[in-house]
Order: sequence, then C-alpha cells, then structure tokens
Amino acid sequence: MIKDGTDRYYLLKVMRHGLDVYCIPRHLGVHYSLHGSGESHFRYEEKAPKSGEEPPVALVMGEAGTPNGKGIIRAPLGDLGCASGICTAIFSIDSLSQDFRKFNRSAGECFVIDAELFPKGTRGVEVGVWAVPARNKVSFEFNNPNIPADLLYKVAYCEPQIWIYARPF
Repeated sequence: MIKDGTDRYYLLKVMRHGLDVYCIPRHLGVHYSLHGSGESHFRYEEKAPKSGEEPPVALVMGEAGTPNGKGIIRAPLGDLGCASGICTAIFSIDSLSQDFRKFNRSAGECFVIDAELFPKGTRGVEVGVWAVPARNKVSFEFNNPNIPADLLYKVAYCEPQIWIYARPF
C-alpha cells in the first residue's frame, strides 16, 4: 500500500503459496501468477471493473521464457541461483484518492510505501516483486541498485525470499 499523509491506499496484493506467487492489483480485473513449475501467466478476474474504471496501472511480467499455450514457461523458483524478477507494477500516483481505494485494515504484513519519502514532483511509482535466494542477495542489488532500505520490503522466512521494492519517478 502507499501512505499519503494519514491516508493509505491499496496498490498491489502479493501472495505466496508454496512456490506459487500471485500479484494482484485491486480492481484491475487481471492478475499475474508464477507457479512452482515455472509456468507464468496473466488471468482475468471474474469480477472485472467496467471499461474505463480500472486504476492507472501497468502490470508487467518479470523474466522472459518460452511461450506455452496461454502462458510462459520460465525458470521455476525452487532452486534459483540468482535473484529473479517476478513482476513489476507501474502506478500513476497523481490522484491517489480518486484512483485507488483506501486501505482501512490492519497493515499487518504489508509493505507501506511512504509517499513523503519521494522527491517533490513524483508522479508515479514502480513496484517490483522479486524472488531472492538467501545465498545470492547481491544479485538483486546488482539488478536493482540504490534501492533505499525504507523502500524495500523483505519476506525472509521463505526460500527463495520475496523482496518488494518501490522506486519513484
């Protein structure tokens, strides 16, 4: 979620079940999945918003792979040697209160992006979701240099770890 003053807004839900990872932007009508087998795909949600009511979001698949039916086969997360991009979401944050639903629940295990940390004039934020093996954290840092610690969220109790960063633009 992103925090703007005292308000918090829902941007992206990231769930992990075993080696399956799901990236779900609220009210976009589509989500991205990366499964333990290495199959990845976009899927439409049953309750898609009416055309024109979607939030200003671009959801981009992580690593390239081999086309397979309606998805892509890529390296599975089970035995990664280096950090691997799962997906990236690009959000316009010009009008958070108009474009995104307020987040009124407990922050619990949520990555709270504080918009006050962004430079003045920031119009958007890139949110990247990565799988990072504990034995090769430097590969994430090589691919994503200069991410400040307060714009990086790490789920370290699983392997590979899930790291989520925010980068303003």
